[in-house]
Amino acid sequence: MKKSFMRFGLAALCFAVITAGVFAGGKGESGGGTAAAPQTNLPLVGSGALQYNPNTPVNDGKNLTLNFWWPNEGPEGYERWARAVADYQKIHPNVKIEINNSLGWGDYWTRLPVAVASGTGPDLMHFHLAYYTQFIPGLAEPFPVDLTNAILSDYNGVEPFMYEGKLYTIPVGNMTGTMFYNKALWAQAGLTDKDIPKTWDELRVVAKKLTKTDNSGRNTVNGFELPDGWFLLALNYQKGYNVFAEDGKHTRLNNPGAIEAAKMVQDWVSVDKISAAGSGAPQERFGNQQSALMYGWTWIGAWLEGNVGNRFEWGVFPTPTFPGTQVVDRNNPEVSAVVNANSPADKKAVALDFLKFYFSSDQYLVELGNKAYVVPTKKSAAGDASLASNKVMKEVIKYVDKTIWTGITSTGFEDLLARILTDEIMLQNRPAQESLRKFDEGNNQYVGDMIVPTAERKSALARYLK
Repeated sequence: MKKSFMRFGLAALCFAVITAGVFAGGKGESGGGTAAAPQTNLPLVGSGALQYNPNTPVNDGKNLTLNFWWPNEGPEGYERWARAVADYQKIHPNVKIEINNSLGWGDYWTRLPVAVASGTGPDLMHFHLAYYTQFIPGLAEPFPVDLTNAILSDYNGVEPFMYEGKLYTIPVGNMTGTMFYNKALWAQAGLTDKDIPKTWDELRVVAKKLTKTDNSGRNTVNGFELPDGWFLLALNYQKGYNVFAEDGKHTRLNNPGAIEAAKMVQDWVSVDKISAAGSGAPQERFGNQQSALMYGWTWIGAWLEGNVGNRFEWGVFPTPTFPGTQVVDRNNPEVSAVVNANSPADKKAVALDFLKFYFSSDQYLVELGNKAYVVPTKKSAAGDASLASNKVMKEVIKYVDKTIWTGITSTGFEDLLARILTDEIMLQNRPAQESLRKFDEGNNQYVGDMIVPTAERKSALARYLK
């Protein structure tokens, strides 16, 4: 992976010196006493308002052990915190960070809230915005004011994350949707790079050529893999409509744009027959070459690398749009770990110090971009040259500034989206307007648990939405 020498040269030198010094002295034992003295005279990490001084002792040099949980993501998983954890322990040999990444995604989110609420949870924990109202403010520790102010200066898109003037987690990279295609199937259909569709009408033409059927007319290869209900939110934005009303809590998907978009997707199944529902997740069917083309979020690139490997070559191109579209897609931030508010004071202090170290460095954010396919939100990391040479990121950076973050939604939003937008509209072909009305009515029952309004109207692109 190519890196920017000017940006990372100082940090690399810092960690080279750290490694030599720490491994010569070894780590101290956790649970009391004082560890070997840390290396001194190391350069500052970071060059903006947010800077970390690795020469400052933590916990008065006394031994301390932190527990850090993050989920096991499977073969495609990128251990985004592992390198920073190792580097931090080299800087501060009195700190031991014990990692638990044994739980899969579902089990992790089942067990974590219970553990934190009962006082048996980790000191640091991987976080996701779907659980914002469940953890914030009660279970997560707010960042110190000075750290918050520095983050606001060096990172984009932080303000909507604040609750009552306090910050508990931040966006570290933005993910959005893109198109993945099977290059062999593309060529077999007689298609070239000139045929890459820019509009949905062009995609329908291409997808018909990619579709394969058996003697009974049943699809053996979908020309376009049927997405899930989140895709309708992207199309709603392309049509020029907000998902939420002015209060940022009530939804209004029962609008002309969303209705037209939903009917278009339904026609792909019933009229064009380029899509047909199947077993397994969309990326699994694409990975099994049961579909030639799919829309999916950029994390699917990592999934394909981990699960498909070299079985076939795949490519990426930007999400098609409708004529006149100003907002290409929605985005969603990958967020930082959070600190357990119920941990002892000394552990919270060191956990927050670790996050400051992570936030100060560009290299972890750029690595996250190249491994997890997100655009870093840290201003100094977003333009790193290596992102432009990454086959997924080089496409995404062409239009990520034309995407909009829907924002933190209600606790019932995702379940309603799966039951109504995915199941009813996309799989069961129920009348679009009736289902969209049902979605709005269902979500509006949950507005009482929304502690912050959604962010879409705070976007610079909001002027293009009704």
